Amino acid sequence: MEEVDESNQMLVVVVDVNPNQLLFARNTGSFSRIMNSVITFLNSHLMLHSTNRIALLASHSSGCSYLYPDPSEDTELLRQRDGQYEVLYQVETVVRRRLKAVLSRDMNLGSTAGAESLLSGGLAMALTYINRVKMNLSPAEKINPRLLVISSTGDSAAQYINYMNVFFTAQKLSYPLDVCMLGTDSGLLQQGSDITGGVYLKVENIERLLQYLVWMFLPSPPLRSMLGAPPPVKVDYRAACFCHRQLVDVGYVCSVCLSIFCRFNPVCTTCHSVFAPPKIIPKKKRDGGKKT
Repeated sequence: MEEVDESNQMLVVVVDVNPNQLLFARNTGSFSRIMNSVITFLNSHLMLHSTNRIALLASHSSGCSYLYPDPSEDTELLRQRDGQYEVLYQVETVVRRRLKAVLSRDMNLGSTAGAESLLSGGLAMALTYINRVKMNLSPAEKINPRLLVISSTGDSAAQYINYMNVFFTAQKLSYPLDVCMLGTDSGLLQQGSDITGGVYLKVENIERLLQYLVWMFLPSPPLRSMLGAPPPVKVDYRAACFCHRQLVDVGYVCSVCLSIFCRFNPVCTTCHSVFAPPKIIPKKKRDGGKKT
């Protein structure tokens, strides 16, 4: 069996913490269980190898924020307690502190109910963070980055272009994008996962989230083919219209921003470009087969 190098693995997780998600309203205490599973999952990744790195970003209705590492805090000042491994204590302490600050700031800003989570912005920040880390490496150092999205929010028509930019950038840089959806599906993120060579998984039971994270997303991409993972689900690449979110085979495409609509709209709702109505081709009159 060919030996796989598991060192220098960099895992960047983008978690959706928007309180307007239906999952949090329907399942009391689900947010705490999700974050506990995410923190344990990150610590498991660090324990695999001493050279592994992690980063955690939160996307919410008012923006995107770093949860770990915290750019404004020196984690070296945090020391272990009760015999806990120092690095794991730093991760848990910083994440919980930053998460509390992020949620408090959202409440003070008065985020409107039903506001979309800026998940595409979190993915863009993740790519930027990876690029910054790689620029600070010495010529002898290297990292193998990959992305993981954890969300229970469906597709967003307003962020379609941003998603596409992230997907094709990650594909060009060879960064796999893994997606873990909680209780719902996202056709857009499923396409992004397939484009970049990642894994897409829908988790129905939140209480078993940690088991799915460790089983499906903890192993690096070279190891996944050896673990007998379930076969990938066939991806439907039909586009969803921006007006009704319905899959269409034929539709109208905005020539400026490439937004898709199932019916003609004189004004694009995405970029507000104005278009003339399509011309109707006149039908030729038949002479009824009469000869002159």
